[in-house]
Amino acid sequence: MDLDLGLEGNVALVTGSATGLGHACAEALSRQGADVALAAPNLDDLAYAGDRLYALGDGEIFGLEVDVRDPEHLAALVEETVDQYGGIDHLVTGPRPLEPARFVDVSNEDWFRGFDRLFMSVVWAIRESSAHLKASDQGTIVTVAPPAIPALADELSVASAYGQAVRGLVDSQSRALAPEVRVNAVVPGPHETPDLEEILAERVEAGEFDDVKSAWDAVLADCPSESPGRPLDLGKVVAFLSSQHASFVNGATVPVDGGCGH
Repeated sequence: MDLDLGLEGNVALVTGSATGLGHACAEALSRQGADVALAAPNLDDLAYAGDRLYALGDGEIFGLEVDVRDPEHLAALVEETVDQYGGIDHLVTGPRPLEPARFVDVSNEDWFRGFDRLFMSVVWAIRESSAHLKASDQGTIVTVAPPAIPALADELSVASAYGQAVRGLVDSQSRALAPEVRVNAVVPGPHETPDLEEILAERVEAGEFDDVKSAWDAVLADCPSESPGRPLDLGKVVAFLSSQHASFVNGATVPVDGGCGH
């Protein structure tokens, strides 16, 4: 049985929550009884995610089609969440990284696209929701920073660069919004997500590896863990940081990587 984190009836807004790690965060919060607002750019993914959480979780669910690169979309998401649930207690940001590309192949356009998607989206989400989080008696923000995977550092150069920027934002806002709101970050390592599996499949197709297993072996070669992480385990860390069990944790960056980033 999972630890009761005291989140039942809380309201959590989770961006990037239709798939991957963002969805795992939404699932962990929903399983704890929180009412969750989902946000994703694809309606089909959003519908599937909402139906899945209805079946698995205990809290209420609603979703909104959102392009996190548009500040007006994020403002509308916050407004709709407040209309639906009466407030916001917890914000979790988890935009998906861009398609992988080696540093020398990243276009100027993709650097700017990554800036809006991976950094400014977090800025806008915090800015739009901060007043509601301050009004809560247990307001929290947890950013799921872009994954840190040493074996794929070059392919994820855009995500890595803006991940550092997000961590700097967490540090500054953990002080600016205290004591009403706690702000923390988690940094994923290699998890079994569709995005990472697609990257490895593309490397197999390009002839870099014989099969997906050998590609995973290369990613995990320097990791103490012999297998990739389960997304829900990361979600549970996010749920814990959102709870009063972590009431004295503020401004922390928590690696959830099985030791792979050390």
